[in-house]
Amino acid sequence: MKNYITIIGGGLAGTEAAYQIAKRGIKVKLYEMKPIKFSEAHVNKNLAEIVCSNSFKSNLLTNACGLLKEELRRLDSLLINIADKTSIPAGQALAVDREKFSKEVSEEIENNELIDVIHEEVTNIDKMIKEGIVIIATGPLTSEKLSREIAKLTGEDKLYFYDAAAPIVSKESINFEIAFYGDRYSQEKKKEESIDKWKKRLSNGEGKEQSYINLPMNKEEYEKFYKELIHAEVVNLHDFEKKEIFEGCMPIEIMAKRGIDTLRFGPLKPVGFDDPRTRKKTVCNCATKTR
Repeated sequence: MKNYITIIGGGLAGTEAAYQIAKRGIKVKLYEMKPIKFSEAHVNKNLAEIVCSNSFKSNLLTNACGLLKEELRRLDSLLINIADKTSIPAGQALAVDREKFSKEVSEEIENNELIDVIHEEVTNIDKMIKEGIVIIATGPLTSEKLSREIAKLTGEDKLYFYDAAAPIVSKESINFEIAFYGDRYSQEKKKEESIDKWKKRLSNGEGKEQSYINLPMNKEEYEKFYKELIHAEVVNLHDFEKKEIFEGCMPIEIMAKRGIDTLRFGPLKPVGFDDPRTRKKTVCNCATKTR
């Protein structure tokens, strides 16, 4: 038995595992194929690269995601500590500057004397298992050869790694005569609150952090948006991408095709704001993080 633990994969799970093991005085060999080999979705050479999203979801302790992150902070999580350090305004969510985040994680891991980072594609897990403890911490961007190794090890004939790509809206394309800045929920007008009292409360500083651009839509605007969305041109999938749809990471155009009201009860639900122009609840409210 070797006197170190092997970790395959230098993403979020792999780097956190390496840090926690090293903190307990145990040596680690961390295998990461970048920069020797990149998948079609990788863009930089650093560890813990966040490819498709800059959000770690809610920070609220009343939310399961926020509670989990607070537990991780108290347990000295490397990733959450660096995420806090490299965070950008995102209302109640924990969002990070992706470049700074992965750069700082890489520096922490590579400068740890107990962690040996090996930039090499793993193609033979059996040999590693015979030599000692192995943690397989690979994710959606697993190479084809490693996928075959994992399938052989687990006895499965197929493996699926799911991830989501967030749509990007250019700020220059937004009409700010309609759109407005605001932080959903903390700035919401209460049910029994008058317009004047609501504005006074906000002027006193409540909900001061306005991290999101909000685009309210009335019924006609929403119906037009819906029709354009379900008939919009879509990006062609790469050869390496499968066409299976995962319920937890569903593209918005696929979700919309399930029915005209699907989005209104999902990601575009009219919760959190009144439309400043009409002083009425929006039929639908699309919000995007500022960058």
